[in-house]
Amino acid sequence: MENTRTAAVPVSWADRMAEQAPFDIFSEAYRDDPNRFTERLRGRHGPVYRLPSGALVLLGYAECAAVLRDPRFGHGAATARDITGYGVPARSFLLTDPPAHDRQRGQVSGAFTARATDQLRPRMEQRVAELIDQAWRQREVDVVADLARPLAASALSEVLGLPPGHERHFGEIAELLVRGTDPQQPTDPATRSRIARARTDFVRIFTQVLRRPPEECGAGVIGSLAHGGARGEGPVPLSEAVATCGQIIAAGYETTVGLIANGLYALFRHPEERERLEATGFHPAPVATAVEELMRYDPPIHLAVRTALTEAEVGDTRVPRGTILTLMLNAANRDPGVYADPHRLDLRRTGRHLAFGLGPHFCLGAPLARLEAQLMLPALLRCRPELAEDRVTYGCGFVARRVQRLRVRLTRRPAL
Repeated sequence: MENTRTAAVPVSWADRMAEQAPFDIFSEAYRDDPNRFTERLRGRHGPVYRLPSGALVLLGYAECAAVLRDPRFGHGAATARDITGYGVPARSFLLTDPPAHDRQRGQVSGAFTARATDQLRPRMEQRVAELIDQAWRQREVDVVADLARPLAASALSEVLGLPPGHERHFGEIAELLVRGTDPQQPTDPATRSRIARARTDFVRIFTQVLRRPPEECGAGVIGSLAHGGARGEGPVPLSEAVATCGQIIAAGYETTVGLIANGLYALFRHPEERERLEATGFHPAPVATAVEELMRYDPPIHLAVRTALTEAEVGDTRVPRGTILTLMLNAANRDPGVYADPHRLDLRRTGRHLAFGLGPHFCLGAPLARLEAQLMLPALLRCRPELAEDRVTYGCGFVARRVQRLRVRLTRRPAL
């Protein structure tokens, strides 16, 4: 039988992509509107573009979906102990292939089921009410720093079972862990130093938390990882448990913050869609549909990476074993062959998007991110927010893209 293992995806894959991309991914123009560049690339070369190195960039929905589902494409880790882009000395389930992926994901998946999310809803409703009340007393707030980040931190603290006070570490650490997966070319030495310090701080904090006695651990993810509470298999190795917590925080936190911030900003830029949503009275069904469209329109995570574990094909394109594929999820979500008028925000649009991924690596925290957005966005809109700054900028991340700061004025008292 053919050996399908390959070497791990090099840490420098993003730098190679940056060097060979047919557009400047570090430019302000790309940061402001990456879809303009990916759409032009698709128009010239179709849904599959081959870089000079042989690596592939996928721009079509069907091609990205096929690779995400196909077991011939994975992460190619020679060992689950390979150091990841997050700087943690073990691989989380996001970066492993079956069977290691299934085992690791199964250790924590119970905390992210629809049932578990429903049980969390009352506490999240209370937290949203508290944050909105605080925002009203200030009148002018930054949606990212004052609302989205505290809500995401509260939700993840509940799910993880963190001791009180630890959520204050989430903000900068999570953002810097994700930033560490980007190309290093534009990163200044000071930022690289902050990334390294964030990795060290994260490992130190979570090593201490995971080593707590059983009686101090609750029923959250940390308790299950530290003491085998979820499946009765015994404690998970410490490095693996730290990596899993890092994945949950880095991906779950930034995804939720980006969904809320990007989503609200999209509504500011499309007042007719905002008015249509307000006219529904924010009933759950139209709000849920709107959140999915906002996720499609401006996803906080723009790409996924896979390696061909054996010789395969994507559409009509032959893919040699070991080929690295960059899946541009933002481009797939605007594929004109799948979505009518794909560059238009339409909060009544239905149909599946790829912003949460697909297949075995479908975003574990998707139900939680959806819940937080479905609670926070209507609560904010009921306060009739107005933009308090003329220019809103996106962060310089390539993997993750979200509004950096979104200052708003609240003009209506929140409903009690």
